[in-house]
Amino acid sequence: MRWLLALVLAAVPLPASAHDSYAEFGAFLERFRRDSATPSLSAVVVKDGRIVWEGYFGTYDDEGELPTTADTTYSIASVTKPIAATAIVAESLAGDLDLGTPMSADEGWADTCEWLSGSQIPFGGGGADRLGNRIAPMDCARPTTLAEMLDMRANGDAFVYNPIAFARIDRAISGAGGRTLRAIVRDRVAEPSGMRNVALGWHDPEGGDALRFLAPPFDVIAGRPVKQAISDDDFRASAGIKAAPRAIAAFDMAYDAGVLIPPALRKRLLEEVEIGPLGDYRQGWWLEDWNGERLMWHSGWDEKRYSALYLKVPARRLTLIVLANTEALWWGNSLVKAEVSQSPVARHFLERYAK
Repeated sequence: MRWLLALVLAAVPLPASAHDSYAEFGAFLERFRRDSATPSLSAVVVKDGRIVWEGYFGTYDDEGELPTTADTTYSIASVTKPIAATAIVAESLAGDLDLGTPMSADEGWADTCEWLSGSQIPFGGGGADRLGNRIAPMDCARPTTLAEMLDMRANGDAFVYNPIAFARIDRAISGAGGRTLRAIVRDRVAEPSGMRNVALGWHDPEGGDALRFLAPPFDVIAGRPVKQAISDDDFRASAGIKAAPRAIAAFDMAYDAGVLIPPALRKRLLEEVEIGPLGDYRQGWWLEDWNGERLMWHSGWDEKRYSALYLKVPARRLTLIVLANTEALWWGNSLVKAEVSQSPVARHFLERYAK
C-alpha cells in the first residue's frame, strides 16, 4: 500500500553523524528564535528520502511552560498550496477532475475578479514590486482554468502570486461537481503520504490532535511576544492546514518517491520548465535557480500570527521545513519574483548545506 511505503521511508534509522552535522544549523535557529522573540519554532531536514535532523525550540503555550516538541503544530499558511495542488493534480490523473475546468465554475468568480482587479491590492489591480518589477492586474477577460490557476496565471501569461484567486479553487471544483477539497487532499495526499498530526482546516473531523497541540500565535510588539487571536478561516487551496513539521516531511518524502504523482511531472518542473531571472510558479511551487541549483519552495505567512518555510533542493535530495508561531520567517518576498534566497533562514541553510 502507498501509505505503508511512506511510513517505511520515514522509519529508516540514521547514523548519529548525520544528525550531528546539522548541530550548527540548530544553534543558528535557536539564535534566530530568540532574536525574533518567537516563542516556538520547529524544524526538520529531509535528506535522501528520510528525516536526518529535527529541532524543537522554545515553548508552545502562552505561559511558557510547555516545551516545543515533535507534536507541536502550527498554522502553515501558504505552505498549504503545494500540498493542495499536488492533491488536485492527483485527482485529475485519477480521472475524477478535469484541470481544464474554468475558474468561472465558481459562481462568485466574476464578482471576485471585478472587485479584486479594481482594488489597490497589487496582485489585484496591479503595480510594481519593491524592485520595480511590473505586477500585472488581474485579467477578468481571461478564461482561467484550474490548471492555469495552479500556475498562478489569473493575471496573464506571466505568473503573479495571487492568493485570493488561488483560494477560489475549491469553489470552482465543487461548482463543476467535484468532491470537496478536504476529501481530495485527505484521499490523494494525506493518507497515501502517511501524514499524521494534521488538520485540514478548523472543521476537519480528523484534525483533533493537530488542533490540541497547536502553538498559539504571537505578534512581536516592541520586542515582546503578544498573544493573538487564532484566525477562524477554514481550509482552502491557499491556506488552512495545521501541522507539525514531520507531517510536511511525510508529504515531501512521498512526493519525491512518486507515491502521489508520477515522477515525470516532478521531473518536468526541474528539467523542462525554463525560467527566467524572475523564476516561475508551477503546480503550487515557486521555482528558482540559485547557484546552478533548481529550487522548489513555498513560504507561509499568517500576518501577525504564524510563518513557515518549505525549501527543496531536489538535485541534492535535500529539504528544509521550518515553522514558527510568529511572522519571523516571513521576509516580504515579491509577488512576481521567486527569491527564497533572500530569506535569512533559507540563505543560511543553502550556503551551509547546498554548496
